[in-house]
Formats: sequence, C-alpha cells, structure tokens
Amino acid sequence: MELIERFKNIFQGLDRAHGVTKVAESISNGTKIKGKSFVKREYVTDELWQKHLEGEDSLGVIPINDENKCKWGCIDIDSYAGFDHKQLINKIQKLNLPLIVFRSKSGGAHVFLFTSDYVSAALMQDKLNEIRSVLGYGGSEVFPKQRELKSKDDTGNFLNLPYFNGDRTTRYAFDKDGNAITLDGFFNLYEDTKVIDIETIKVERPKSEYSDGPPCIELMAQNKVREGGRDNSLFHYSVYAKSKWPNNWKGKVNVFNESFMDPPLDDTSVERIKNQHEKKEWGYKCNDQPMCSLCDKKLCKSREFGIGEEITFPNLTDLQVVNLEEPYYYMNVDGERLYLDSAKHLTNQALFQEECVKQLRFNPKTLKTNEWKQTTNLLLKNAEITEPAEGTGTRDILRNYLEDYCLNRVKKDDFEDLKNGGTYTKDGHHYFVFDNFFHQYLTRRHWKVQYQRTSQMLKDHLNCSTKRVGKTKLSVFVVARFDKKPQTYKEKTFNKENY
Repeated sequence: MELIERFKNIFQGLDRAHGVTKVAESISNGTKIKGKSFVKREYVTDELWQKHLEGEDSLGVIPINDENKCKWGCIDIDSYAGFDHKQLINKIQKLNLPLIVFRSKSGGAHVFLFTSDYVSAALMQDKLNEIRSVLGYGGSEVFPKQRELKSKDDTGNFLNLPYFNGDRTTRYAFDKDGNAITLDGFFNLYEDTKVIDIETIKVERPKSEYSDGPPCIELMAQNKVREGGRDNSLFHYSVYAKSKWPNNWKGKVNVFNESFMDPPLDDTSVERIKNQHEKKEWGYKCNDQPMCSLCDKKLCKSREFGIGEEITFPNLTDLQVVNLEEPYYYMNVDGERLYLDSAKHLTNQALFQEECVKQLRFNPKTLKTNEWKQTTNLLLKNAEITEPAEGTGTRDILRNYLEDYCLNRVKKDDFEDLKNGGTYTKDGHHYFVFDNFFHQYLTRRHWKVQYQRTSQMLKDHLNCSTKRVGKTKLSVFVVARFDKKPQTYKEKTFNKENY
C-alpha cells in the first residue's frame, strides 16, 4: 500500500473522473496503437491505482483539478518508429531542464515536469509550451490541455500513466544516462527532479539577429533545416525578411539559405520563392513543418515581427463528446476551453464563431466550407467520449420525469379529461397525452431533446405504446403503472410548554 500511496501522491489529478483506453490492435510498422478512449465519471479509487500498477486496468488521470491546479504536466511526443529517447535526454540535459522522460505505451515519449506543490494549470501549460518549442516538438500535445475547467460537468482530458504493470511495464522512466529504471528508481529520480518554484525554470533560447521575429526562425538558425523542410522554411523566413528589411529582403533570403539550409536550396528554387513574395503579400506558414514543431505562439505574438494579434484561425483540438441522446461537446481553442451545447455548432461555422465570441471573447476568421468540414471531421474522428455518470443519462432522466408525471401530476377521472394534461390510471397502466407531457412538463424543465425524438425514446426505451381511447378516440400514450414508493414519516415529539 505504501507503493500505491507514493505513486498516487505523485500523479494526483481530478478525482471525480478518469480515463479508460481499450486497445483494439497492437502497434505495427510504426503505427499508433488503435483503441477506444473514453472518460468515466467515477471517482479515482485506491483500487484503480492498484489495478494499474498490477497490470489489470490501465489508468488515465486528468492532471487539472477542480481548482484549476496541477502537480504535474507532460509533453506527449507522438513518435513511434525507432524514437531516440537518449538523444532527447541529452538535449534536455544540455538545456538544464528539470524533466523526466518516459517511454509511452506506443513507443514515443512522455516528458514530465513535476512540482512539489500545486501550481495553476495555466502556468504549467505556458511553461511546457516554452519547453516543447526549444526541444523541437512544438506540435506535440501538452497536458494539462485545459487552462481551466468550464464547470463541475467538465472533465478535461486524461493521460495514460506510466508503470502500468509495475516493473514489468513498457511505460518506464529513463535515468539521465538513458537507461530504463524500476518504479523505485523513478521515485528516487522524482525526488531529485521535482521543482519547488516552476517560474524559476529558465528556458534559454538562442540569441541571434532573429530574436525580434518568430521563435521558430531562431531555432532554424541554431539547428539548421535539412531536406524535407527547406522550401517551407525559406518561404516562411521570406515573410519575416520582407517585413523587417523591405529594401534588402532578397539578399537576406539568399544569406539565410546559404547559412541555415542543409544543404542550401538550388538557385532556381530560391528565385521561385522570392518571385512568389514579390508578386504577393503572404502570411507565415505556422501550420506547416518544420515551423509547427518549433512554434511558441504566445512568444511569437509578443515580438515585433511575429504573428502579432492578427486574426488567425485558432488551433482546434481535443474534442470531447458527452455521450447522451442529445450529446454536447467540449473542445480546446488555442488551449482555451469551449463548451458547445449542440452538434449545430460543428456543422454551422457561424454558430461556432458566435460561441467563441461569447465565451472566449474573440471572433475566429472564417474558413472555406471544405476547410471547415475537414477540420470538424478530423476533430470528430479523434474525439474522446465522456460517459455520463450512472443514472444521469438522457434515458434515465426521461424515465424519472415520466414517473414523476404519472405519479405526481393531476389525476384525471376518465380518458376525455386527458385533453388538458395530467394522467389517468386504469388496469395497471398510466394513460397520458404526449403533447401535454412534452410542452407542459418537459419544456419547463429545459428538456433539449426534440419532440419527435422524445416520442420515439418513450416507445423504444421506456416500453410506451400508443392507443386511441374514449368516445372521441383520443390518441394517448400508455405505460405500465409505476410503483409508488411508500413514504415514511418521522414521528415528532411535542413539548407541552411550547403551546
């Protein structure tokens, strides 16, 4: 139990929900493990921690808690085929960063930052965004993915924890020499690595003449750009050069090519890029490689020749679907949490923009129709499913509403009286008019499922049927009689002196 407690204290997070991943097929040929991931709205018990360490059920923990604080964060590097963990560790040591590298379940890397005490999720996120950029993994996911949770209903996103199956795991930590270590070895490394004050971590960036432009250009100049990313990089640099040196930008492009493209692009390619910029004003290629892997958007916005505060389309990630009859959604918009109460906000871009204005106080630019469809389809394809708490699903709620309506609403004496609402009970069945139930009862309780769908739910899931009754052949719904639970009353003691 001591081992479980130590592990739990290190990886504490949100206690009212946790993540589950059911693996469908194993990794092969550098392909990520496929499976179904979802969030369960159940408390993270000691049993779940134990099952994780014993290799029975893998536990996913949401780092951000209800106070919007956390004790750990992680950079999730999605690389699977032959990832060089030692090379990453060497880079971390060179930069003197207090990080621990783990092998992820798919063979990539989870780079953890641990703190002694809770810090704001926003601060943890900002620091890890800085770090991932200088490490060259600016496009990698950062946990916590949320700076704040929208409500007690919001669960955030989970990360699968290391040391599944204890010391027999494939999700182990590496020591500073790049060797896999046991769980006890990790505990010792954790004590040596955790930080007291996260703001004391200095992320050193290379000093250069490009420190007034996009941070990615600094890193290109430091590490050089190899084949596969040279065209994009030089195009991206040309935007910066034209803005900073309007009278000599072409010469600067030539110098950058010769100095930092490895090998330099041929003259024809360089002239083609310069001609493109001569004819038209272009924006930065932030979403393309290698720039997105070197990106620090927050820092870039603050620089004289960075992207500034211009309206750019935000980075939409981590769609969560709350799995109800009428689902609702959460997503991250440039790291900020957005709540969407209907699928219409994913099919109608204008409605999405409206919610951004209301909740996040900015209006994203409009994508072309096909681009918007591609964006939302990708979100839906990779969506994480959140299961509602037991007894809180749409069907459960509808059943409770129907039971209340049948047992506690106005009782009628015959079929004909049902026209005005209420229920009539006869021969072990309740009779009611659906239109009255829907408009007079459900809508006043902010029921969001549409009229026709609600009607079908009553038939499909609550064993309701329809029938024509009475002299006027009134159309009614019929359901088996609910058992009224006997009420118990606590006997009061009366003191004579009070009267």
